[in-house]
Amino acid sequence: MTGTVYKRVLAGLVGAGAVLLGGCVAALIGNAPHSGTLADPRPAVQGTVPVDAAVRARLGADPALRGGAISVSAAGGTVTLRGTVATSAQRAQAERAARAVAGVSAVNNQLKVN
Repeated sequence: MTGTVYKRVLAGLVGAGAVLLGGCVAALIGNAPHSGTLADPRPAVQGTVPVDAAVRARLGADPALRGGAISVSAAGGTVTLRGTVATSAQRAQAERAARAVAGVSAVNNQLKVN
């Protein structure tokens, strides 16, 4: 190779390396997909707790909903709430609590108000 051709090839390789490295840096910093950061701002569920168990725990931790007759089932990211609550405010709060759990994409609120 001549000196000029060699310099152009080397410059092209260095540029390609910078692009690849830039992607790696973005992945480490968190600006790239699959960078290890959560796209979902809700707190992640610890371990491999099933979504329905995590929703039950969230409902049980809420003083306004504790002791209610709410059953929870999940299929994929869709959670279904069934049972009865005393007020429409409790019905809405149960839905909000379920939506706040990581992994929940939809809530089918079938709760009835007594």
